[in-house]
Amino acid sequence: MVADYWNRVRLLQKLILIVILFLIVPVLIIGYYLFSSSLLLAQRESREMLEKVSYQLNENIEYRIIGYQNILMQLSLDSGITTTLTQQYQSLQEEVTGLQQINSAVNRIRSYFPMKTIQFYKSNASLHEDGGTVLNLEKAEQEVWYAPMEDKTRQFYWYYEWKNDHSEPSLHISKWLVDYLSNERFGLIHVEVTNRALFDQITNPLTAKKGGFLVLDAKGKVLSNYMDRRDGGDIGELPYLEKIYESEHGWYSAKINGLQSMVVYDTNRLGWKIVTIVGQEELWKRLQLVKNAAITVSVLFVLLTFSVLAGFGLRTTKRLNSLIRSMRRVRDGDMGLTIKVHGKDELADLEVEFNNMSSRLEHSLSEISEARSRTETEKLNLLQAQINPHFLYNTLALVKSMAMDVGSSEIGSTVDALARFFRLALNRGVDMLTFREELEHVKAYLDIHESRYPGRLTAVFDIEEETLSCNIVKITLQPIVENALLHAFVRTGGRGCLTVTSRLLGDMLCVTVADNGSGMTKEQLDSLTKHANSGTDRQGFGIYNVNERLRRHYGQACRLRIQSAPGEGTTVQLLIPQNAGQVAPTG
Repeated sequence: MVADYWNRVRLLQKLILIVILFLIVPVLIIGYYLFSSSLLLAQRESREMLEKVSYQLNENIEYRIIGYQNILMQLSLDSGITTTLTQQYQSLQEEVTGLQQINSAVNRIRSYFPMKTIQFYKSNASLHEDGGTVLNLEKAEQEVWYAPMEDKTRQFYWYYEWKNDHSEPSLHISKWLVDYLSNERFGLIHVEVTNRALFDQITNPLTAKKGGFLVLDAKGKVLSNYMDRRDGGDIGELPYLEKIYESEHGWYSAKINGLQSMVVYDTNRLGWKIVTIVGQEELWKRLQLVKNAAITVSVLFVLLTFSVLAGFGLRTTKRLNSLIRSMRRVRDGDMGLTIKVHGKDELADLEVEFNNMSSRLEHSLSEISEARSRTETEKLNLLQAQINPHFLYNTLALVKSMAMDVGSSEIGSTVDALARFFRLALNRGVDMLTFREELEHVKAYLDIHESRYPGRLTAVFDIEEETLSCNIVKITLQPIVENALLHAFVRTGGRGCLTVTSRLLGDMLCVTVADNGSGMTKEQLDSLTKHANSGTDRQGFGIYNVNERLRRHYGQACRLRIQSAPGEGTTVQLLIPQNAGQVAPTG
């Protein structure tokens, strides 16, 4: 149905539809795609920037976390502290010395890292508590941060404690003290760090871009807020951050304080969410300007395209309509009509060809009229020519009868051979003979030659019976035999031997005509082969005639080969294809 409609549409309408479908629509689609790609590219650049910031913030926080973990690891591996907490004490003096050693190590560590408290909980009953740094393990069991240490086996335990009064939270880090020889626990180390001590040294890298970052724990509590610098709070007060708990990391756009912003988040190994946020209002304004400019350019492009198309299309259809009207006049008999040629474009070429066609049609009509009269004359000549073969046969029969009346058998046999020669050559106007009839034609020719030059030529025929029924183009062998008689035996006065053999090789009839004459040099053979293919030399014209007729009938399937050498004679071989439609029945 679409094809039928398209075939009925006029050329100008087709041109407009093609321009709309394949130029304007693709340009608009590409423009929209480029705008969308620009938006995606800008978003991707912002996202990649925020991802780098988020990664760097995570690295800074990780650095501090690892720093505190290293402190606990250093204290747990301190041989003096381990000895103090595990040895059996006999006197108060020994206990005081041991506790002083622990306090000295703690003070040294606290000078490098800000910590609210460092406490050692021990199971050694012989060591008394000092009330601050060294405490009994039973007291740890009463703390809120101790429960996770009973449920899991890890190197370090992190716990955030939130006060009911929403004051600054505390971060608790704990580690079991283990005797690595017996693999038994003999106590634990506990460090309490303020939230401010952990995050205050981290600066906001997004200040220049009117953005910031937040750090939230796994339960949605705000650990650090660099967006509005508020301490405490939870996810309920920041609904635009609810999506960050749907996956470990990602990004999305959201309205924050009435402004379009991009949110990128990641999760560290403690389950904390590091969230970076930057506003996109300026980006949206720039993209809106680009969008408006693209729409304006697209509208101008469409208008300009239609203007140019309308002008060009109307001019083209006008010339085509003029050409069509001229063709109709020629069709109605106004031969020789010519039209004006405009310019040198393709339509001008069409107008020139129309003028040439009109002139040639006029000339051709006159030639056709003359040809008709010549055809009538040729028909009359053909009717007269049908009488000639009968007249020739009757005349030859009369000559033979007269020769027999005077007792001249030589004249009678020669006339009889000549009659057979012409009968087979004419063959009632048919081009094909059986190989049997072609051999009779050659033998008739050789009989006439024997009458002229008796005793000079010896002809030998080695013919396979199955080849006699094969088809062959008439007068194929006689020119080859004649060529041998004219050139092969010049030096011997016409004396020599001519051998004709035939074989059936598969579906190919192989016929060979060989003589024992003087032969040819390589240069003479190359010249004969060349002239046999082109017919430019009289010596090779007979071979050329045979080769050309075979090629016209059989195409490239047939072969004509010539072999010769000085003193060794010449051999001409024919390979003629046979198929079911070309083999005649024997009989």
